[in-house]
Amino acid sequence: MTALYRTCRRWASSAKQQLFPTPEGAAWRKACRIASQIPRFTRGDVTLLDYELQYLDLLTICPQWHAFFVRDLLDVQLENPSPRILDCGANIGLATLYFKKRYPEARVSAYEADSDIAEALRGNVERNGLVGVDVVDAAIWTSDGTVDFRAQGADSGTIASFAGELDGDDRAVKSVRLKRLLDEEPVDLLKLDIEGGEEDVLKDCGESLENVRVLLLDIHEFDPGRRRTPAILSLLDEAGFVYSLDELVPLHWRGAVAPPESPFPGTHLCWSVLARAFRP
Repeated sequence: MTALYRTCRRWASSAKQQLFPTPEGAAWRKACRIASQIPRFTRGDVTLLDYELQYLDLLTICPQWHAFFVRDLLDVQLENPSPRILDCGANIGLATLYFKKRYPEARVSAYEADSDIAEALRGNVERNGLVGVDVVDAAIWTSDGTVDFRAQGADSGTIASFAGELDGDDRAVKSVRLKRLLDEEPVDLLKLDIEGGEEDVLKDCGESLENVRVLLLDIHEFDPGRRRTPAILSLLDEAGFVYSLDELVPLHWRGAVAPPESPFPGTHLCWSVLARAFRP
């Protein structure tokens, strides 16, 4: 009876959202409607709530908006009312906008490796009047200098060595070592969404992870033959974090599926999962 009650509650909540969407939900519907009418990877501008946004691919912005502003996926309770936040893998800046809405006095550094997307990110910070936000056109990596990056034009660009069959243009981009950033000052919140580079970067950080209080980490599994999640969770354990895992999302565009002769033919073998980590 309890399970049935929970199911009915979820159904009622979903029906309510459909009939009476929040302003954030209405904005998401607007974005989806516009995205359905324009080609992929088309630059443009859109107004969502009070935000004036530049984008390179509106279709990939829609799920980000829904996750951040409709579902509050990034909601976090920080002790510091003026937190230091690193948004690594910022894309056009929706997470940065969310964090500044949640913590207006936050100091945010937003890192984006794709120079075209970083241009839109910088424009979104400026046109929406965000104060205390520093945009850095660079990839978060294990060293300062440059690194080969495959720019996909949306939210799946990645260090070239993790790109696999992902379409895109390879280019050398500026790289910033995360360990150095963590050694410079304590970080209240580290959001790390770097499309496959998370294990290498966290391993390089080592004891410097002690300077991170809260971590929002997207773990990407691109290679069915070499799962990275166990090693990443071990790194979090060693750094003194407790964590939860949820929001597992199949990455259909990565293409790896279980073969017809397997017990689960057609199952997608590439996915991402969100880790929320903090210190007890």
